[in-house]
Amino acid sequence: MNLRGRFACFASARIRGSVRSSYVRPCLWAGVLLLAVGSAFAQPVGDPVPRNAQAEAVFEEGLQAFESEDYAAAYLDFRAVYEQYAVHRKTTAALLMAGKALYRNRDYAGAVELLTAFLRDYPTSGYREAAGRTLGFAQQKHREDELRSNAIHLGIALPLSANDEPLTQDLFNGVRLAVNAYNQTAMRPVRMTFRDTRNTEEGARQAVTALANAGVDVIIGPLYSDEAEAAAGTADREQVVLVPPLATEEAVAQGRRFVFQANPTITMRGAVMARLAVDDLRLRRVGVAAESGNSISERMAEGFQEEALRRGGEVAFFELLSGARDWVQLPDLVGHDALASVDALYLPIHRDNDRDAHRLIEETLRNLAAVASPPRLLGGSKWRDVAFTRQASTFGVVYADDFYVDDARSEVLTFKRTYRELAEGEQPGRLAYVGYDVARYLIRHLTSASRETLADVLREADLYEGLGMRIKFNRDNTNEAMFFIEYADGAARLLR
Repeated sequence: MNLRGRFACFASARIRGSVRSSYVRPCLWAGVLLLAVGSAFAQPVGDPVPRNAQAEAVFEEGLQAFESEDYAAAYLDFRAVYEQYAVHRKTTAALLMAGKALYRNRDYAGAVELLTAFLRDYPTSGYREAAGRTLGFAQQKHREDELRSNAIHLGIALPLSANDEPLTQDLFNGVRLAVNAYNQTAMRPVRMTFRDTRNTEEGARQAVTALANAGVDVIIGPLYSDEAEAAAGTADREQVVLVPPLATEEAVAQGRRFVFQANPTITMRGAVMARLAVDDLRLRRVGVAAESGNSISERMAEGFQEEALRRGGEVAFFELLSGARDWVQLPDLVGHDALASVDALYLPIHRDNDRDAHRLIEETLRNLAAVASPPRLLGGSKWRDVAFTRQASTFGVVYADDFYVDDARSEVLTFKRTYRELAEGEQPGRLAYVGYDVARYLIRHLTSASRETLADVLREADLYEGLGMRIKFNRDNTNEAMFFIEYADGAARLLR
């Protein structure tokens, strides 16, 4: 019988895969229980080490398998050499080669166990130095495996189409910088897995499914509201937290347990402005104007009115305007007396293009200046970075914004420098800050939460102050934390 055939019971293990460190149980051959390594070690020390032709033949087969990169088969042959025969000239060589075969087969735990025993039981072996080197490599790899197995697994679902690539790259760079910064000192590292949403609803659903099947702890993405809404049901079914970074439509997280909107919804933007006005600024009597047919303007106004009333404020009037001309003619449409009777006027002016929005705001302010006692003006993020700061300051304008970067902060300066190093000199865009803040926020909570508990942890988490974002989820899984900026003395300043 061929010697390899004598150990046919090992054949099922001869596959390219991980050889478990809990070794295959020894087989019975010819009705005799095969000798274990321990019995081989018990030979009298003074006896000369004999040769064993059968063992040496099996050893040669192991070498051939090793050279052919069939490390599982090589390990089984080398193991047979030192387990099946009393101590002979190939015993220690077989132990060393078995350790190397385990290492090459990526069974680092098995290699550590075997080579540690070898060094302990054969302190004078000529193979001690080689065994020590292999043991050191195996120990390092084993530590890396343990870290990977305990890693925080961050999934990213974003589009890679040509039109979306700049946005995706900017946001992904921010995520990457957050991960890199954390991994420099973390005992439990973060690893990332990316899936392309293909900028379609079905692509978004498939990306979330693939990431959930890959075992990610949380998913950042998709980018847009329609994709995020389509993927939301999938995330809930897979029971994995999904955090779209930009989506503002209420339907994305509405009624979902595992979907969290990092960007405040349109209605929420109006609501948080009302909270500041009524509770903090003590502007109890307010007026509201909104543009009919402009969904964003209308929903912000509705959110403001509902929250103001809920907090005990009085809404003196709610004026629906028909278009740009009505904004300019607001004093005549509402009436000078009505405007003078309120503490504040909420103007959620919105245009997709910032330049168009600023032009309309400036014209509206110019006509409101004719009111004898104009009220304080409140607005949304389209009031950001206006050029007419002096004019805005005369009205004490305060606006709510989901994004604000203080360029004087040391953390911001560090972020800009590391971003330029990563992006070959390019400056970070807004999405880079968003990606960084969302990733950093999630990693912070995943250090103590699991995939199963993360949703509950996020709902109860304290306010997060990022580089460009604030995050505080309410019970509806919507971010309700924003910045409030005031125009005063011809400049914009952070109010709170």
